Amino acid sequence: MHGFGHQRAAAAAAATAAGLLLGPAPTSASATSGPIAVGTGDSRCTTAGSLCVFETEWFTGRTALYQDVDVDTECVTAPFGILANINMTHRPVTFYKNADCTGFSTTEPAGNLHSWKSLGPMYSFRA
Repeated sequence: MHGFGHQRAAAAAAATAAGLLLGPAPTSASATSGPIAVGTGDSRCTTAGSLCVFETEWFTGRTALYQDVDVDTECVTAPFGILANINMTHRPVTFYKNADCTGFSTTEPAGNLHSWKSLGPMYSFRA
């Protein structure tokens, strides 16, 4: 986590974990079939194999869930600029500055949550 967002990110992560008890039933989507729009704190963001991306560095705003990211993923264009993620996959995910998986990138490890306000929004990813 970059900057001073530790407390807010920890609170957002706790809210997401709390959502495990109250989250809606899973639906079918994959990294290649597209995201599912979910609310902040959706329990599916903490399910093995899923990747949730967030519009803000505080793990809030528009949120998209990608499931089955543990298979080789071609370039996936995000529905909005990503400033945070919860990567519950078993592999690192690389986020790119451009919508076609080119330009500046940052790689986030498996089983991790992270935000990167200082890097600016990312518009695509590949696992």
